[in-house]
Amino acid sequence: MSSPRHPTPGGVVILGAGPIGLACALLLSMRGIRSQLIDARTLEQARQDRRLLALSRGTVQVLASRLGERFAPMAPILDVHVSSVGQFGATHLSSRDFGGAALGATVWYSDLVSALGHAAQDDPNVIVHRPVRVLGLEQAPGSVVIQLDDARRIEATIAVNAEGSAAGGQSAPNSALLADLEVEGLAPGTALERFTREGPLALLPMPATGAAGPGTPKSMIWCAESDLAHSQMMLSDAEFAGKIQAMLGPRIARVTRVGRRSRFPLQPQQRLRLREHRMVYIGNAAQSLHPVAGQGFNLGMRDCICLADCLARDPADPVAALSRYEATRKADRFAISTFTGGLPGLFTSRLAPAAWARSAALTAFDTIAPLRRGLASVLMFGVRN
Repeated sequence: MSSPRHPTPGGVVILGAGPIGLACALLLSMRGIRSQLIDARTLEQARQDRRLLALSRGTVQVLASRLGERFAPMAPILDVHVSSVGQFGATHLSSRDFGGAALGATVWYSDLVSALGHAAQDDPNVIVHRPVRVLGLEQAPGSVVIQLDDARRIEATIAVNAEGSAAGGQSAPNSALLADLEVEGLAPGTALERFTREGPLALLPMPATGAAGPGTPKSMIWCAESDLAHSQMMLSDAEFAGKIQAMLGPRIARVTRVGRRSRFPLQPQQRLRLREHRMVYIGNAAQSLHPVAGQGFNLGMRDCICLADCLARDPADPVAALSRYEATRKADRFAISTFTGGLPGLFTSRLAPAAWARSAALTAFDTIAPLRRGLASVLMFGVRN
């Protein structure tokens, strides 16, 4: 342990060793840049998180190139069906439009953070400090100094905030309701986005767990008003299955089993500025998106890639590199946040012009191949400058 009077030198310090922070460190290492990660949790504590992450095709490619055989078990997403309750028109995004390659995949947060964590432990360019908390951060003209709760100080050229969320506290008008389901009528590689008057409902493929039931396992996320989400948590399994079945309709799928349920508050938000001199924000620290279309983690991964590229391009002037990063990320962040933020309102509106517009849009994307492929490409790879 170093003396608190003598900072430990390091190239980049990353606050937060979740999947985004770990991925950032590994991408920096691939470009020859050293980093130190700080996290208040042990790796085992981080692995207790049971969220399911939706990875775009671009994210899968980047992670696979770095993790190789370490990559966590995934469930491929081969088709995405998008429809609206009570409206004509539907859009089908298919791997067939891209030579059969999967549009993306799902992975358990715990599995991904474990794979990334072990890769970081074996990387000589990455130092991970767990469990330790940050007490303070001081910016100087030529460096950043981090004060830790074990009396150490870490000095770096820049600090990357990859912690937590850009959102505020736990009080929020809307919540995401999560549930494990088994359904009949949807293939294992099929994802569903169903827009309802009460909020968007998504079903995602689940990685194999070893316990196979009579139906196809899906992970459900339903975004609704917090009071409604709370009331749905109080329903019996049979009552809850009936509610979900009513939103799906008889032709799409049949719910055969309901597993555990949970919910968390939704507060989509994004920072106007991504940097403060030598401090830069990525992932959920930079923006918290509405879960519709599953773009939050993928936008954060593109933050990591862009930041690593900018720092590698101009290693002698990290402040200029952070400025370039902020400018480069504007188009993708604006487009994806506008898209995910606007969809729920468009599909819950009862106004006749809005109803006509969404039905026409779903039909157009389904029948006009260039539009459909263009939408899928944006969801897979983001908006490229």
